[in-house]
Order: sequence, then C-alpha cells, then structure tokens
Amino acid sequence: MDDVAARRNARSRNRPAKVSVCSAGFGIAALANFATGIAWTSPAVFVGMTALCALVAIISGHMGRFRGRRLAGDGRGTALLGLVLGWLLIIVCLLATIAALGLIAGLAVLTDAANSK
Repeated sequence: MDDVAARRNARSRNRPAKVSVCSAGFGIAALANFATGIAWTSPAVFVGMTALCALVAIISGHMGRFRGRRLAGDGRGTALLGLVLGWLLIIVCLLATIAALGLIAGLAVLTDAANSK
C-alpha cells in the first residue's frame, strides 16, 4: 500500500505525455481566441497554430504511450488524453477549413449570379 502512495506522489518521468497534454492545451487556447475576438483579425494563423499544436500533441502522445509501457504505466493516461485532444483539434481545424472554403465558394457563386443579371 505504501508503494502505491509513493508512486502517486512521485513526479512522472514520462515527459512526452506531459508535452502532449501541454501542446493540446495550447491548441485549445488558440481556438479559444475566436471567442474573445482576437483571432478574427487573421483566422488562418490561429487555425494553423491549432493544427500545429494538434500534430505535436498526437506525435508526443504516441511517444508517451510507448514510454508509459516501459515505465510500468506511468503517464499512459496523460498521453492518451493528449492523443484524444490532438485528434479532436485536427477535426475542428478540418471543419473550420471546410466551412471557410464553403463560404468563399458560396460568395463566389452569389457574386457571379449578381453580375450576370
């Protein structure tokens, strides 16, 4: 029982798992800037930052899961959280890109229809 309590209080040695969650948090923070209005000045930059953070979270999450297996499960849950958040951020970025392209295409069709009349 003392061994379990000592392991819980010990610092995690699984650094990739920590990097994964931290990077996913930065990606969420970049998307949260849309709520404040700061990101609307250049949305492509913030979506790009989110995608980059998501890729780092996914890669380091896989590394953390592998390292957690060698460290007797230390940080595997943290790495899994980073993986899941990274993939969710990628999905949100893809949806935002598709929506922006759809908006541009729709405006192009409307402009073309207005000019042909």
